[in-house]
Amino acid sequence: MRQSVLPVSGSITLEVDHVGGDLQIVGWERAEIIAKTDDDELSLRANGQILRAFSDGDLILYVTRETTLRILDVGGDADLRALTGEADILNVGGDLQMRNVGNLKIKSVGGDMSLRGCSGDLLVDSVGGDASLHDIKGDVRITVGADLYLRGSENNVLARVGSDAALYLRPKPGKDVNVQAGSDILLRLPAKPDVELTLQGCDDESIRVDLPGVRPDEVGMFRKLIVGSGGSTVNLIAGSEVIVTSRDEEWENVAEFDPLGREGPFAAGEFPGLSSDMHDRISRRVEEATRRALEASMRAQEQTEKVQRRVDSAMRRAEEKMRSAERRSMHMGINIGRFGASVDNTRPPVPPAPTEPVTDDERLAILKMLQEKKISLQDAEKLLSALDGK
Repeated sequence: MRQSVLPVSGSITLEVDHVGGDLQIVGWERAEIIAKTDDDELSLRANGQILRAFSDGDLILYVTRETTLRILDVGGDADLRALTGEADILNVGGDLQMRNVGNLKIKSVGGDMSLRGCSGDLLVDSVGGDASLHDIKGDVRITVGADLYLRGSENNVLARVGSDAALYLRPKPGKDVNVQAGSDILLRLPAKPDVELTLQGCDDESIRVDLPGVRPDEVGMFRKLIVGSGGSTVNLIAGSEVIVTSRDEEWENVAEFDPLGREGPFAAGEFPGLSSDMHDRISRRVEEATRRALEASMRAQEQTEKVQRRVDSAMRRAEEKMRSAERRSMHMGINIGRFGASVDNTRPPVPPAPTEPVTDDERLAILKMLQEKKISLQDAEKLLSALDGK
């Protein structure tokens, strides 16, 4: 464990050049920056009001809350908390988690992203997995490879989602919401919204609107309607179903859709009011993940059994070779000893002296070394041959 401390004052910019493992940054009130790492190498240096940090291992940073962050590359996961300054993040290889932060500009997240509390805008070019976003005061622009859960946004939203999108929005007058999803979109609005809705689904029965004063039984894969005074515009395009509702109970039941918004692993459940197709797709994802894990376990078991069969075959070959050598020695007058052989022409051939039998423990010791990859298969065969020849 290595640690470095730097006193600071005024407006600070911290550039994190590279973190080989996980990164954690926490804001505090002290006029100093502390860096800790589990690696042998830690770099924290200052050039005026610009500080630079680097570590090949895991890195923990405690910084003043107003610090401006520029994070270039994180190999593992990243966690940012209690920061009011702007953050510019170029790449996080794993998951990104943030709590109570300021303006965010993010280039790429390889895994999942979770955000709780953002006082500014959120601009994200790419999230490889799921994104769970709560309570964002500014605009949202994001591209998500899997599922999006967005709750508590009041300003402009522009989202491109690879799979399902669940939205709980209170759009202000004059704001625009544009969401395109590969599968289903669920939008929950206040009981008396002022919105202009433009909706597109996959077929004539793929759109359902459950709002006060709106006929829910109209069919068609395209639908446009004005609710209230129509102060904001909402455009939703779904590869499957579009559902717009104001019912609290329906939304609260779909909270399971947010795998990053609660503790514990994702668990699919029945969503009241939603189609069975959505539930089936989520269930298939869980089953597919389970299947992949079981297949990986079976492949590992098969590989272990394959190694065992090769070792057993090598042991049988070694034993057969020794028996053949003993039979030849009985006919040719060759005595095979522990350290070599000799030819005796003065006396008639006699059977070799009995040798000490090889025990199972000795064979198992060689097998264990092979399984632990301390020796190769060829070395194991040689050892077994030598062992049977003592």
